[in-house]
Amino acid sequence: MTAKIIALTRYPQKGEPGVSLAEMALIEGLGIEGDRHMGTERQLSICTAEARRWMEAQSKEGLCFGRFRENILLEGLVAAALTNGDVLLLGDTVVEILASGKYCFPQCRLFSDQTPCPLSEGVIFAAVLQGGTVSLGDAVRVKA
Repeated sequence: MTAKIIALTRYPQKGEPGVSLAEMALIEGLGIEGDRHMGTERQLSICTAEARRWMEAQSKEGLCFGRFRENILLEGLVAAALTNGDVLLLGDTVVEILASGKYCFPQCRLFSDQTPCPLSEGVIFAAVLQGGTVSLGDAVRVKA
């Protein structure tokens, strides 16, 4: 399966719902145009569809279930195979992985119950190296 973008969301203000988009502008060195994390260290939050589906199917919520919100939801990408410094091509943009995997908090009940959480491998934080537009359905490739 070819990896592709299946959802795009911008979060203009903390605590407010995100805005679903058909396309999103990424600005080199800054992140998503109009997003509250624009210009911060982690410009993009990316999650695999598999990790998101797993969260939605759980009867017991982890700490991050209500906190974590991805900007880009991908299908068909094995995030666990990626490492910090890898480069992804998203549509006509280029992003660098700053953190592959999400930190687990000791106060999370999943962590304390030793329940494996796919967010620890299914989340990527990235910075924009080359800006442009990403759209729903765009292919996602790892740069060789």
